[in-house]
Amino acid sequence: MWEKETQVDRLRERISLALLLSQTKMAMVDPAKPKPRDWIGPVKQAAGDDGNFVIIPECKRMEPVSGSLRKRYDLPKIVKELTAAGAPAISVNSDGVLFGGTMEDITIARDASNAAAVAESFNAGDDGDGVVAPPVLASDLLLYPYQLYKLRLAGADAVTLVVGALESKDLLYLTKIASTIQLQVVASVTSEVQIEMLSKLGAGSIVALVVSNRELESFDFDNSGEQALSLLRSEALASFREKHGDVPVLVEGRVGIVEADGGDSVAYIQALKD
Repeated sequence: MWEKETQVDRLRERISLALLLSQTKMAMVDPAKPKPRDWIGPVKQAAGDDGNFVIIPECKRMEPVSGSLRKRYDLPKIVKELTAAGAPAISVNSDGVLFGGTMEDITIARDASNAAAVAESFNAGDDGDGVVAPPVLASDLLLYPYQLYKLRLAGADAVTLVVGALESKDLLYLTKIASTIQLQVVASVTSEVQIEMLSKLGAGSIVALVVSNRELESFDFDNSGEQALSLLRSEALASFREKHGDVPVLVEGRVGIVEADGGDSVAYIQALKD
């Protein structure tokens, strides 16, 4: 947490909060600047009325515990491949402290997905008009409004708020700021207490809930997958659904790798669905 605060302080030394806020307001009224797109809409559409499983790919350079994930992180190439494969939406980890990302990665991903969508349209014999590229979710450890303004200018369509890193008043404040600058909010939780914090938010404050297998103390994953399963079965989530019934619930953290007791990864995925 301290390293993230230091990172934000360094950004403030270069561009003050007042100047950044002014730039954000100007971008919001400038027709030449990119506007945030609906991130959750394509996800819901892909799920359909039957609630089909939807995969949201995440692009990141490294994991805090295991280190680098690939020898060469070619973000434009990865995003273009994901767009061509039909990903309804994309997550890009922009955290530089633990995951090796940058806020510029958001801009790169948005540009790459737009280019890939247009290319796919032309390949299909269309003229490229009305092409919709997969919207981009900025995955980061967000603690201050300053970071939201930076991501808005970088071209993010939505942002992730790690509930376990925030106090209730900060969670409320950040969701309000995000709404003001037209960014959708995806909330990530690792405990029932965090889900209960979300129940205090007004309807529409968040567009999706991520139940995570990540352990915030070490940033490693619960390789048994039980953390996510227990949260899905919890009374806290049942209460959350009563208030935010139309909010999709996603699961992250080794979902395609975790094996259920006496089964395999397919059995675990079925357990999540059940």
